[in-house]
Amino acid sequence: MTRVRTRTAVWALLALLSLEALHPTAAAQANTQLPAYTAGPVPSDHIAQAISRAMAGFPGEFSIALEDLSTSQRWVFNADRLYHPASTVKLPVALYALEQYRAGKIGWQDPIEYTEADFETPGASAFETAEFGELYPVEDLVNRSLTYSNNVAVNMLGRHFGWGNIEIWTGTIGGRLTHENRLPRASALSVLAWWRHLHRLSLEDPERANLLVRPLMEVPYRGRITAGLPDGVPHMHKFGSYDGNYHDSGIVFTTRPYILVVLTAGAPLEEADAAIARVSAEIYGVMTAPVDISPALLRTVEALVSQVGPAEA
Repeated sequence: MTRVRTRTAVWALLALLSLEALHPTAAAQANTQLPAYTAGPVPSDHIAQAISRAMAGFPGEFSIALEDLSTSQRWVFNADRLYHPASTVKLPVALYALEQYRAGKIGWQDPIEYTEADFETPGASAFETAEFGELYPVEDLVNRSLTYSNNVAVNMLGRHFGWGNIEIWTGTIGGRLTHENRLPRASALSVLAWWRHLHRLSLEDPERANLLVRPLMEVPYRGRITAGLPDGVPHMHKFGSYDGNYHDSGIVFTTRPYILVVLTAGAPLEEADAAIARVSAEIYGVMTAPVDISPALLRTVEALVSQVGPAEA
């Protein structure tokens, strides 16, 4: 009986190893009845080579942060450099609002008044014809700021909650937003921390986390990270553009889900767009590549098979 159980276990292991060697999508589809199995870390040199190919000849500065959410493996380049975060800052503002809601300090439908101080153009969009004094619920402003990157919406949220309070809070999650000469500053590591916090919330409190996940999944902008992904790959992202700073960041959901942050400065818009798309495509390729079975592991399994014999019919 023990030999039969051992034989069964060995062949189950072989099945899992063979499954992992498949393309991840095929493995995920076939693995519905098998125990969860997480592949080991992606070789760091594969990631470095992918980034080098994507950013070869890039005329500006750039920073990259990548985290494999299945293993917590992280790869960073120049990730401490501070940039104007542009519209990526809308993510921590929305996260702060969500945490206030989770703590019972606000309601998701609480109204916020639209004031003259909130107006900004370009970026006003639907607020171009709105009247000062009109009231908008928190939910509506969060959705407008995340899905459509509306500047007036985030101005209203920032004024209502207090930019200083938001900055202090970002430090508590390891992604400090700062100011320099009255302009916001953030690093790729900070942006990575914002996405990691949202990912953690999606595991701990999925119903409320979905209040941000849904509008982020519905972003209509199809450039940068989205442009580098095959059609139909689920992901959410928040991009930003301001005064020569062109960024994108988000979570891509593959069998090995990952956070990708790419911040750039000093390059023309078209070149930054293309470079971020190349990074996205290269990283997607690395993160979804078939997993190689090491020769040493294969020899170990073969030795076990030789001892227990063929699988039972």
